[in-house]
Amino acid sequence: MFRWKRNFPVDLADESSLSRREFARFLALVSAGFTAGIGYLWGRKKPFDGAPDSSGLERAVDLGPAAALHPGESKLFTFRDADDRCIVLRTQMGDLRAYRQTCTHLGCAVRYDGQRLECPCHHGFFECGQGFPVQGPPTRPLSGINLELRADGRLWAVGDLPKPGDPRRLEEPA
Repeated sequence: MFRWKRNFPVDLADESSLSRREFARFLALVSAGFTAGIGYLWGRKKPFDGAPDSSGLERAVDLGPAAALHPGESKLFTFRDADDRCIVLRTQMGDLRAYRQTCTHLGCAVRYDGQRLECPCHHGFFECGQGFPVQGPPTRPLSGINLELRADGRLWAVGDLPKPGDPRRLEEPA
């Protein structure tokens, strides 16, 4: 017996059990379902993770006193909403950096080990200066958060850093 006959055991006499009209109705129903689903998503208009909200206004987040973060330490915070998890760290050199905590490979949460940012899922590592990958499967840098050190000594997350490759990203954050 031919292999395709085992996979498609429909006799020629049974082939007409589904008419063209029924098939067209089925396609119309499926198309209407897809259209309704896309219309629902369009109506929600929830931005993608990390995308600016529709108001265009940045919301600053108070991260506490900058002096409380010692070299080699990190602190987790949320930025735009409860799902936008970020990490602020002080490098061994004393520089303050903040990144989205989402690995650019498969979205696992990165953590700071005192030297570099690590994705424990696939052993990917990112350097702390600009968030560029240095080892493992990730090929894109982490999304950076702009920090501001105010006169009262408190650290604030104030917006997104420009994307990698943009000359504005190379400017030194607070």
